[in-house]
Amino acid sequence: MQMLQLSDIDKTVAQVAEAITAAIGIESEIVDANLKIIAGTGRYMKKIGAYEEEGNLEAPYTYAGMLRSGREYVCMDITKDRTYQPLEEELAEIACPIQVESQIVGIIGLIAFTKEQQEKMGENSESLLNFLRRMSDLIASKLLESQSNSKLAVLLESMPEGLLAIDFCGNIFACNFTSEILLHRKKEQLIGANLADLFPEEEIDPAKLTEHREKEIIYTAGSKKRRLMFTIIPIPECGTMLLFQDYEDVAVNAGNISHPQNLTTFDDILGTGRRMQEVKARAYQVAEGTSTVLITGESGTGKELFARAIHAQSNRRGNAFIAINCGAIPDSLLESELFGYEKGAFTGANRNGKPGKFELANHGTLFLDEVGDMPLHMQVKLLRALQSRTIERIGGSMPMEVDVRIISATNKNLEKMIEGNEFREDLYFRLNVIPLHIPPLRERLEDIEPILMTSLEKFNCLMGKAITGFEERALKVLKEYTWPGNVRELENAIEYAVNMERQEQIQLENLPDRIKSSSKGSFVEHGKTLKEQTEHAQRLIILECLRHTGVTREGKRRASEILGISESSLYRKMRELGIPVDGEM
Repeated sequence: MQMLQLSDIDKTVAQVAEAITAAIGIESEIVDANLKIIAGTGRYMKKIGAYEEEGNLEAPYTYAGMLRSGREYVCMDITKDRTYQPLEEELAEIACPIQVESQIVGIIGLIAFTKEQQEKMGENSESLLNFLRRMSDLIASKLLESQSNSKLAVLLESMPEGLLAIDFCGNIFACNFTSEILLHRKKEQLIGANLADLFPEEEIDPAKLTEHREKEIIYTAGSKKRRLMFTIIPIPECGTMLLFQDYEDVAVNAGNISHPQNLTTFDDILGTGRRMQEVKARAYQVAEGTSTVLITGESGTGKELFARAIHAQSNRRGNAFIAINCGAIPDSLLESELFGYEKGAFTGANRNGKPGKFELANHGTLFLDEVGDMPLHMQVKLLRALQSRTIERIGGSMPMEVDVRIISATNKNLEKMIEGNEFREDLYFRLNVIPLHIPPLRERLEDIEPILMTSLEKFNCLMGKAITGFEERALKVLKEYTWPGNVRELENAIEYAVNMERQEQIQLENLPDRIKSSSKGSFVEHGKTLKEQTEHAQRLIILECLRHTGVTREGKRRASEILGISESSLYRKMRELGIPVDGEM
């Protein structure tokens, strides 16, 4: 294929940049395949002809990386992106490669320089990215046209979105093939028709299509209803362009952008002992299926890591993995988080409505963490969704089909909860098709030392240290400790020790107090008074109790009940014994 140059159509490129800024009020720039700025608005006008990133196509920076990979770029806080060079006053950017067939010929970007622009980009990132894609396609089409007399109509007809071009009276004067499919009408039925012939006036009023925005519309074709997402783009002196997609496609794309998929593999899960290898092998075997999976195990054993690894190994890996903690969301909000809500469904609701986790996870995986904490009334609604494979938003009247694989996790005994009428038996059998139990760290002693070394290497890297290992006494205590918090507690302990250590090996005195105090041995310490040894024993007992109940306010309340003392007495005793009252120990 002949090498295409954006400079061949520099006037068209400049017009596109100006039209973008005029339409959305955000500065734009367009660079070619050599990082040369071909067009721009605002402060970029003075830089036309200069090179971004010094024209170094091999540089580890944003634009050079985009030209090599062809990937899009969305960053709402550039100050946190080390690949963004040079960093001047830019706050956020959305950029899209310009591609003609397999050739990347340039990049088109929107850049925020004010907080208002940054907020606007954050609220409309997906629609703005879609807009850039269309402008990128337009430039690509113009470039091809300059080389081979190709027509813009070819591009419009191949667009995955429906397109309607309307005049100021709401009459349609152009459309594409996708619009025929989505609206179930032929082109001759659409051209010349008025929007009022297609949509109720309260849904989309031609007189009000004067600002760039998105709008969700229920479209009725015969007896069928379809949810469409419109992007409204006013074109000065021409009318308005309407781009629209089936809402299901939009929701999936939104889920992928707002929940970037950093795929976790089974190799990322620590533990090489026999028991963990058996669990990994079983999880690997069922990953390719669609059956629901219930992962059980104590807190800190890595249940979410297993869920993510199953998703990454499945044929759904290209779609979203959406996680929700059923125990961390108030009962009153859990339903709207799972199923979403329509506009105006309740006071304080987003005026455009909001998709729920089921919609965002469509064709992907939904991870229900702490499912044992889900209230009974929500268990009924979850069961209905699993049985019917449909959901309905709060305030909605149109059921939506969803294709979601459910993986749930809990550290509770659901069978005992069923006996106590705290968990529905029918939901349990729906969730527990494939059970996976992750053993606690104390039951796989062979994994402790390898995980210690892996964690040490990790925190050495993060903190720029070169600690070689563990002093003999420290290693003995770490291997004998019961690890009630499992791998999560172990990593926290090593992070603490690496922070404290100044020698080549981790010393016993630099381990957290709760681990040092758990070291096996007699309570009798020669050379110390009865009072001192009594206080030492009390400290060990309180620390052990808090390890099981947790150090939150609720955990301390439960600990005081177990110890048979008042909550105020527990706090006083902790202060006397030097046990931290606030935060983790």
